[in-house]
Amino acid sequence: MVVALVVTPRVISWASRKGICDHPSSRRVNQKCIPRAGGIALFISFYLAYLAVLLFTVRETDVVPRFREQFFFLAGGCFIFFLGLLDDIRSLPPWVKFVGQVGVGLLVWFGGLDVEQLSVTLHRGVVLPGWSSLCVTVFWVVLLINAINLIDGLDGLAAGICLFVAITLLVLSLPSGKPTFIIGLSALAGSCLGFLRYNFNPASIFMGDCGSYFLGYVLASLTILGAMKSHATVALLIPIIALGVPLLDTLLAPIRRFVLGKKLFRPDQSHVHHILLKLGYSQRRVVLIIYGVTVFLGLVALAFVFVKDQRAAFILVLPGILVFLAVKKLGYLEYLAADKFLGWLRDLTDEAGLSNERRSFLNIQMQIMGSGNLDELWENICIALEKLDFDLAELHLEKEVPDHDTCRRLQWVRPGREETLIFSGRCQFKIEMPLMAQSDISYGILWLVKDLQCSNISHYTLRRVEHLRRTIIGVLDKFVQG
Repeated sequence: MVVALVVTPRVISWASRKGICDHPSSRRVNQKCIPRAGGIALFISFYLAYLAVLLFTVRETDVVPRFREQFFFLAGGCFIFFLGLLDDIRSLPPWVKFVGQVGVGLLVWFGGLDVEQLSVTLHRGVVLPGWSSLCVTVFWVVLLINAINLIDGLDGLAAGICLFVAITLLVLSLPSGKPTFIIGLSALAGSCLGFLRYNFNPASIFMGDCGSYFLGYVLASLTILGAMKSHATVALLIPIIALGVPLLDTLLAPIRRFVLGKKLFRPDQSHVHHILLKLGYSQRRVVLIIYGVTVFLGLVALAFVFVKDQRAAFILVLPGILVFLAVKKLGYLEYLAADKFLGWLRDLTDEAGLSNERRSFLNIQMQIMGSGNLDELWENICIALEKLDFDLAELHLEKEVPDHDTCRRLQWVRPGREETLIFSGRCQFKIEMPLMAQSDISYGILWLVKDLQCSNISHYTLRRVEHLRRTIIGVLDKFVQG
């Protein structure tokens, strides 16, 4: 904490001189240029404290295995920090950052910091084989790095969450007898606390990607270190509960972007803190609200640990209900509403040809494609239009289309509607489709009319009509080319 208090002002001056700043923009909440390399202060303060105390805790009997784990842990921290610093300076492409995050996850696993088993309690869990352990370890590291990075959108938000989570894990780690785990959490909490002096609203410095990446990496690595090679230590469920806000936001972000058709790695303003701002809360109020939620989840994690019988599962019921209500209040369930999901699933099955209606229409398309002359083509088109529930159709052909007579205008009326339908009627859905070949040759125009007073448009009407148009053009191409 003392190192962070001393170093951070120097970093502010250095970043200002180098122009490493966050400028106001449409996706930023700051109204002036603020230095964003605060992760340098977090990095220096954590490493100085951690290394200084670690030198006094290494026992001669386990120097070699401890040295391997600590070397790769510290090397991974340096790698992810400089990756984030380079991104703060030059704005790296998303794929470069993702590959770097996966790389540091592989480095952690190779160094022996791996998730060897999964457990939802403090008792023995499922032992993971080598490749499963690799995948879970890399996923956990990448998840926490991005969780802290995505939540770092308001003054003091990410640093405060890491502070409370580190304190929660520190309280739980004291009986474990793992000095490196305790030292790491203490150094992390102190670094965040000292940095918050300058990062809390109104902030004079932002931590930037170098800071958020580094904090996420340290939390991920330390939680693995605390849970590995022991059955009586903090299971991975405990940091998952404590990190509930950033993890939930991180997991919902790609789902939200996928549903809305946005790029998965493109930043947006639909995260938890952005939504709270849109509800009218001030920056400071939003940060304090999320602080309160994090503290509450930390207390839930503590209660979950100290209640060691079947009642532990019931402790998660209340937070689960509250999380559901919060997600609903923030509007996230709108993206996962049953009608929208079923509509998307219906479109997917139709596009893949799994629905009976799509396969039936495909059969009609094949009949149209097999038409040997213009009369047979028009007859098959009328079958398709009746299947699509249209009421009136007219086909006007150009001279380029050969036929056996001089008729260039073909009309079809749905049986039983001959006396009631006209082109100028009201409440009618009308489509005019030019039959244009790829060579820009016009074969004519197809008009379609549907009386909406009799029946509504089907969910797939326009899609079927486009399939019909392309099929007709293909057949006319065949007629013209002989």
